[in-house]
Amino acid sequence: MPEDDEQRTFIAIVCTDKGQHRRLRLTTARLLPSERGMSFALEHFAPPMRNAAPSSMVSRESYTFICPKCRRSPLIKAEAWWRLLEAWAEAGHDEFDISLLP
Repeated sequence: MPEDDEQRTFIAIVCTDKGQHRRLRLTTARLLPSERGMSFALEHFAPPMRNAAPSSMVSRESYTFICPKCRRSPLIKAEAWWRLLEAWAEAGHDEFDISLLP
C-alpha cells in the first residue's frame, strides 16, 4: 500500500469551536478496507446504539460528539458520517474539525 493511501486511512477528529479554542483531538477514525471505527468511544463521542434510552445522550442512529472544551455536541447519522470521512480522505485531508458540522 503506498504511503499516501496509508495516511488517508486515518483521520484525526478534532474540535476548534470554529477557531475559538485550541485544537483538541477527540478521536481518530480508521477507514481501512476491512475495518471502520474510532478510538476513545464514550470518552469524546458515542457511537449509535440501537438500545439507547430516549432520555440518554446517546443516539440510536447517529454518532454524538462531545467536546469538553466548548461543549459542542453535534450529531451525524452513521451512514452520512462514514461517507463524509471517505470523501474527506479522498480529498487528501488527514484531519476533520467537528465544529464544521451543523
